[in-house]
Amino acid sequence: MLGAVRAFGGPVPAPPPPGRFARPAVPEDVEQRLESVTSRARRSVLDPLARERGTGTVGFPRRLNLPSLDGTTAAAVQVDERTCGSAVLAMLGLAGDPRAALRLASGDPAEQFVRLQHAVQAATNRRGLVVAGWPRTYGTPPWGAARFATYGGVRYTHRVAGSRALLEAAVASARAGVPVPLYTGGDVTGGWDSAVPRHVVLLTLADGEGADGSAVLYEPSGAGLHTVPVAALLDPPPAPSGRADISQSTGDRTAARVRKALTAALGGWPHVAWVLLPERAGRWHGDESRVTMEAPDEEAR
Repeated sequence: MLGAVRAFGGPVPAPPPPGRFARPAVPEDVEQRLESVTSRARRSVLDPLARERGTGTVGFPRRLNLPSLDGTTAAAVQVDERTCGSAVLAMLGLAGDPRAALRLASGDPAEQFVRLQHAVQAATNRRGLVVAGWPRTYGTPPWGAARFATYGGVRYTHRVAGSRALLEAAVASARAGVPVPLYTGGDVTGGWDSAVPRHVVLLTLADGEGADGSAVLYEPSGAGLHTVPVAALLDPPPAPSGRADISQSTGDRTAARVRKALTAALGGWPHVAWVLLPERAGRWHGDESRVTMEAPDEEAR
C-alpha cells in the first residue's frame, strides 16, 4: 500500500558502475598483522561475507562464520528476534572495513558480535521517530538502517519495494560488489502484522546478466548463505496450487523447490518489502550515530 501511494518512494538510485566494485583498501597495519596468520584466517578478515566462495547451489545453504584469527568457529547469527537488522548492518560494515573485521577476529568473535549488534541497534533506533527513539520491540526501522548503513565509503538510502526496478537495482549493486540490505515480509492475507517489514537479510553477491544468474543472501537468524536464482528474486514464483506429488510436472516441482529456497533466504517470508540501495560514494561524516564500524565494541553514547 505504501508503494501504491508512493510513500517512502522516489527515483531509483543509479547502481554502482558495472563490473566488480573496488573493495575497500586494506590498511598497512592490517596487512602486517595478517602476515602471521593462516590463509583461512586472512580470508575471514578480508572477506567476512564469504563472497570469494561464489554463489553456491540453490537449496543448499552454507553457514556464514564470523572472522577469526585463531580458528574459532562462531556463526554470524543475530542475538534475538529483534536484531536481524543489526546483524545485517554489522556484517555489511565489517565487509567494508578490514580494520574493524580484524578487531572482531582478534578477540572472542561471538561475544564481540553480540556487543556490536546491541550498539548498532541503539544507534539506528535513537532517532527512529524523528525526535524520539524507535521502540526496540519493533526491530530496526528502514530509515534508521539507511542512515547508519555503510560499505566502505558507500552510503545508502531506502525505498519501499513497489517496483521490479528497485530489485533490479539491488541485483545490479550486488553484481558491482556492493551488498544490499533487504527487508522482507508478507501481506494482509496473513494479517496486518504480516503486512509490514518483518525481517532483514543481506543480498551479498550476484552473477550473470539481467534476470539470469544466481544471487546469495545472508539470512541472520540461521547465519545462512542462501543461493537463489536472480529471476526468482525479481519475480517470485507462485506458491504451488496443491500438495506436491509424483504426478506434478518437472516444471512444477522445480518452481516449488525454488520457491522454498527463496522463502528460506528471505527468513521465512514470501517477498521483499523494503530496500536499502547505495546512494553515493564518499565517506559519511554525519553525527546521527556515535557508533561506527571503527569502534564495534564501543557502546552507543
